[in-house]
Amino acid sequence: MFKFKQVSPMVGAIIALSTALAAVLPGLAQGQESLSVERVGTPEAAPVVLIPGLATPGAVWAGTVEALAPQMDAHVVTLAGFGGSDAAAREGGVIDSAVADLVAYLEAADLRESVLVGHSMGAQIALQVAASAPDRVRHVVVVDSAPFFARLFNPAITADQARAYGTMMAAQMGSAPREQFLAVSRQGLAVQSITPDGQAQVMAWMEASDQATVATALGEVMSADFSPVLENVDVPVSVLFAWSEGMPMSAEALESVYQGQYAPLDRVAFHRIDGSRHFIMLDQAEAFRVVLSVVIAGEED
Repeated sequence: MFKFKQVSPMVGAIIALSTALAAVLPGLAQGQESLSVERVGTPEAAPVVLIPGLATPGAVWAGTVEALAPQMDAHVVTLAGFGGSDAAAREGGVIDSAVADLVAYLEAADLRESVLVGHSMGAQIALQVAASAPDRVRHVVVVDSAPFFARLFNPAITADQARAYGTMMAAQMGSAPREQFLAVSRQGLAVQSITPDGQAQVMAWMEASDQATVATALGEVMSADFSPVLENVDVPVSVLFAWSEGMPMSAEALESVYQGQYAPLDRVAFHRIDGSRHFIMLDQAEAFRVVLSVVIAGEED
């Protein structure tokens, strides 16, 4: 089950995402409250569903919504257990539950011609929603993500090896003492954001997240190959990927990797965002908004 909240388009409400009138609508994910949605922006504008990644609340999109509010009827998603939200006793996986609940949400809110924007794990969710509800989706924007995520780190990894690795990672992170779990998370901050402020914000969201939910979700991301889903994605897809000096491969080599991951798609555009790491919407906010604005306007369909 999902929680649905609608708020006024006032800028203050957009920034705070906190003055919503809550209403609960029926979902399809075994009755679980796997996610919540804040509706902000301009109701008459294009519907845009913004899905954050691992351990990240919908607040990661606050700057985007504030800047593009006139263009968007924004539906800002937070997965249960991430960034300070209450954890949910899901019967299915974190990703599967989110996909089912978002499909239910699109139907319950009667959203059509929607633009789905997903960061990292959120992009894996968005692509599956687009495949499951093609009549309600117009475009998918992928933010620094791939359907076979483990292969971004190890191009030679097999599906079986990825499953074993993801299962092991989930078990280790889920059972680790809290301080050890957070210490491991801090070690990866340099690849999350290029700025100290961005790294601090990402870490604050991790600290506020439910450890068991994060461990389970990370295991799913690292163990799964969602490439077969692409065969059922018939809408245009825009892929934004981050590159910065000091990365282990050239910008051209990195683009080739992403092109290979999305080769099954008939309609796909790639946008390299320089001077950024994983959280493009934080590191290069203006460049991210330019691409999203073009997509919302239908200029990349």
